[in-house]
Amino acid sequence: MKLTKKLETEILKLYHKYWDAYLNGNMRVMSSLMDENIQMIGSGMGEVLRNKKETVKYYKATADQVSGKSEVRNKKITVKLIGSNILITEESELFVLIDKIWTFYGQARISTLFG
Repeated sequence: MKLTKKLETEILKLYHKYWDAYLNGNMRVMSSLMDENIQMIGSGMGEVLRNKKETVKYYKATADQVSGKSEVRNKKITVKLIGSNILITEESELFVLIDKIWTFYGQARISTLFG
């Protein structure tokens, strides 16, 4: 496989659709983009999820903490072909809504592997 500009554009479109759905609490769209064998490893000790069912359950339970209350800004995204997979690495800044003020929360790194 070759990582063409067209393929990169298509992958990034899906990537943004997934994370936009997450930030807006749209579990229907988000889950439609997940593979049944998704592996999600978050930053918290309990955030190791081994399949779509576990991941959707976790996101549904925590959506109210994120939806409309979190923004990702200053994204730096790289796309790299690794064998027959595509790795997207995003470095960004997370802002949260506190008392009606968008407040810097911290830096974030997300790695997403498309197979």
